[in-house]
Amino acid sequence: MGTSAVAAASFVQPWLRLAGTPVLTYHGLASPDKIGAGRLGNRFWVSRLQFENQLSEIRRAGVAIKLLRTLRPSDSTREDNRPAVVLTFDDGRVSDYEVAFPVLAQAQARAEFFLNTANVGKPGFLNWQQVNEMRRAGMSFQSHGHHHVDLCSLPLSELARQLRDSKRILEEHLQCSVDFLAVPYGQFNSRLISEARATGYRAVCTSRCWPARPAADSINRVPIYGYTNIFEFRGLLACSPLSYGKRAIPYAMKYVPKHLLMRVWPEKVATWRMQHE
Repeated sequence: MGTSAVAAASFVQPWLRLAGTPVLTYHGLASPDKIGAGRLGNRFWVSRLQFENQLSEIRRAGVAIKLLRTLRPSDSTREDNRPAVVLTFDDGRVSDYEVAFPVLAQAQARAEFFLNTANVGKPGFLNWQQVNEMRRAGMSFQSHGHHHVDLCSLPLSELARQLRDSKRILEEHLQCSVDFLAVPYGQFNSRLISEARATGYRAVCTSRCWPARPAADSINRVPIYGYTNIFEFRGLLACSPLSYGKRAIPYAMKYVPKHLLMRVWPEKVATWRMQHE
C-alpha cells in the first residue's frame, strides 16, 4: 500500500470508522543513534522523536489518552465524547523510565506498563524504585506474567502460579489493584482467559491487530514499529478499516505458524526473540 493510500485512510468519515478504541503497543524507546546498533536494530524499537511526534499527532487529532480501567463501552455518549486511545508498553525495559516516562510527563499523558515481575531489578529492566516513581506520577502498571513465557503452553498448575505470583507481587509493591494481563508473544486461548479471570484479572490484552472493545474479556492491541510512519499512525488512530486490515491480514497468516513453533521449540523461539526484540 502506497503512502498516499495510507494517508487517505487516516481521514475517514465517522461512519467509516471501525468500532472500538485503539490500544497501541510499544516495546522499547531509544535514541536514533542506538536504534540499528546491535540488538536494538529491530522493528520493535521506536525512536524518542517518533514517539514525541505520535503524541503530537494524538493531540492534534483531539483524541483523549486514557488508561484501560477508565474506558467504558459507552464513553462516546458520556461527558467526554472525544475518541480515545490507550498507550501500552510491554516487557518493563529500562527505556520505559529513561525515555518514555519523561516524554509522557512533558505531554501530561499516561500509559500502561506491563511487567514481568521476575525481571524487575535485572540489568536492562525497571527496578521497583523507578516503577513506584512512575506510578506516583500517574502511570499504570499491570501484569505481563511472572516470567516472559508462552502461557498457553504451560500446565494448568504452572499457568495459575505465573498469573497469581505476578499479580500478588505487583499489588504488594504498588499497593493498588492489578486488573489486566498482557500475554507474552501474543499467545492466548480460552483456558488462559478463563484462568486469568479466575485469578482476578478483568481482561487479557492480546496482539490481535484490531480496535479494542472495552467490555470484552480480551483486549485487542496493535503494535507500533520503528517503521510505522505518521500516515499509518493516523490511520490506526482514526480506526480506519484500511489501516487495520493492512495489519490484521499478516497477523492472521502468521498466528498459526507462530503458535506451532512456540509449542514445538519454545526455548529456541524464546531465545531468538530475546535476541531480536
